[in-house]
Amino acid sequence: MMVFQHVARKKTKLPVILSALHLLPTVTGSHSHDAQVAVFTEHRGALEVMKKLVHEEYGIDLEDSRYIIVDCTEIPGFATHDDAEMEAGLVARAQRVLQEHPEVRAFLLESTRLPRHLAHAVRKATARPVFDAHLLCDFYIDSHMDNPRFGKKSHEPKAKPWVSRLASWAKKVGMKAYTSWEHAIKPPKAVAAVGVKLGVIRLDYHYPPARGDVDHPGSYGYEVHYHMVEGLTFEMCQSGKLTPEVEAAFLHGLRTLESKGVSVITGDCGFMMWLQELARKNTKLPVIMSSLVTLPVLTSSYHHGEKIAIFTANGQSLLTMEELIKKECRKEEQPFIFVGCEEVPGFEAVALGQKVDVKKVTPGIVEKAKQVLRAHPQVRAILMECTELPPYSDAVRYFCGHGEKMKL
Repeated sequence: MMVFQHVARKKTKLPVILSALHLLPTVTGSHSHDAQVAVFTEHRGALEVMKKLVHEEYGIDLEDSRYIIVDCTEIPGFATHDDAEMEAGLVARAQRVLQEHPEVRAFLLESTRLPRHLAHAVRKATARPVFDAHLLCDFYIDSHMDNPRFGKKSHEPKAKPWVSRLASWAKKVGMKAYTSWEHAIKPPKAVAAVGVKLGVIRLDYHYPPARGDVDHPGSYGYEVHYHMVEGLTFEMCQSGKLTPEVEAAFLHGLRTLESKGVSVITGDCGFMMWLQELARKNTKLPVIMSSLVTLPVLTSSYHHGEKIAIFTANGQSLLTMEELIKKECRKEEQPFIFVGCEEVPGFEAVALGQKVDVKKVTPGIVEKAKQVLRAHPQVRAILMECTELPPYSDAVRYFCGHGEKMKL
């Protein structure tokens, strides 16, 4: 249905995601330029026909050696819909791809005829991330949902009971101990059994984080390892220019997180987008140093002329990143509206490295969102770039999402 993508989004103000190929720019952008992605398609010939369209939509050339195209008709059981035979065949084919192309870092199941449980079978057999249409749908549906760990309803008993235990642990050992040096935050065995770990590169920046912040132990439902880069200040990160000493420390941080067995590496500051290229060149793990990495998925979901509002800690600092953002999104036009939150009452604590009073700041962030939507009715989505903004995402969804809501 990729061929109908541009037609469908003209006819609706909703995001349109008619193919798992929608994920390809972001998956590609999270890896170094010599890494490869294996795309499993229902029929190679049909994908060949779409090469021009894919290039127009995403700026991606499927003839590039970075993409390994695999025809699913070659997989036993695919034609007969025999799940057991298909699972064995898909896993064997994926393993063969890795033998023939050891630089493959991820699999994208473009064909929707591959049942979802098969993606898990490939993940388990190859220890590689596997992306599919279901995951793409989850990405958008989750953007409408209250977060069970720190959202508006997180106070309810049903919301992840182990999170409160992590918060109690953080208080017991002292938040400074948690934020000052590398540490692993481990969920219960049932969650840890999944085997997925997140690695977080931290600024040399000490403050008590709110739940929802990347640096808060209760923000995730899986194991997290942190590593602080000495000398990497908030100001240096905003500038995007590292001293040789800090760059060496940053690379050491990547190697340290690799040694912990993490599955993906991110950062605790949205301005680490400046470091995305440096990071992915120096690790074979996927790198998502900023939520800005998701912009290629978002920009291609909406019709030309529609906008995405990017909320940041400092609007002027993000403006200097404009060309980098356009390059990463493979977009010549500028579909973004940058929204600085530095003047929101209470949010100045971010720049000062102090604890943010979420209850105090929430009304200001919501009002800022309302102002943006009134001034720019073509805005279709809001991206929280600053890693200290997720605690307000659910309030913005609730009060700005669908019609008039209760007064804040």
